[in-house]
Amino acid sequence: MQKTKSNTKKTFVYQFETHFLIESATDNHEFYFSDKDYLAKSNIFFSKLDKDYVEVIYLNSQPSIVPSLYFEENMKSKYLDTNTVVSKSIVTDTSSDRKIKVVYSISDELTELLVKNNLEYSNNNYFTYLYNFLVNKISKSDGFSFYINLNYKSFDIIIFNNNEFIFFNSFKINDENEFLYYLFFVLKNYESSNKSDKIIFLGKFEKFKDYYEIASKYSIIDFVDLTNNSSIINDSPFFSIVNENYIRN
Repeated sequence: MQKTKSNTKKTFVYQFETHFLIESATDNHEFYFSDKDYLAKSNIFFSKLDKDYVEVIYLNSQPSIVPSLYFEENMKSKYLDTNTVVSKSIVTDTSSDRKIKVVYSISDELTELLVKNNLEYSNNNYFTYLYNFLVNKISKSDGFSFYINLNYKSFDIIIFNNNEFIFFNSFKINDENEFLYYLFFVLKNYESSNKSDKIIFLGKFEKFKDYYEIASKYSIIDFVDLTNNSSIINDSPFFSIVNENYIRN
């Protein structure tokens, strides 16, 4: 029996701290929360989508990471108490290797807009995609591997020990000195050895060259350097490449 092709198109919504970006099959829009009419304007846009499935990707919601073996559904709000502002709605992603649960808050207003316009949707945290990318791409190594994802005004650090995930955190920064301060804080806690452990930057971008240079003075550095370039998500250039080549495809 021949399968009938679905006419459903996929629209992506990227949620940032100050705005969200919508990328549909036919149009792109940015709606800024500073605009008092952003809800009404975005509702008009969503109302025009026909048979679209919407994937919402949260880049503004720092998650808590819980090993799947110890995860309890009724504890979701407790997992977030220490590191983020908790909204009414808390959701969970499961990593592709099923080893971790990614717990995070989502926007109630955005969800209401999607429901109001009868759109099917899913929520995903950007960290889940970064983790899934890394567990499928990292090579076997002994000791600690410190993966650094540099963003506009922040950076993420993801740590593996003997290829097993052990830590994630995100820090807001204004310059290279603040970056170095938080990086050293984490390295010291894990008693990193600059002779054997590596700092591995996700991507290699001209605008972050000063960060690479200052880190190289204190540790071995390396890069996960994807050659494809994408500018749709300027706030997070490496995630933008992952998005273009592994999520949207």
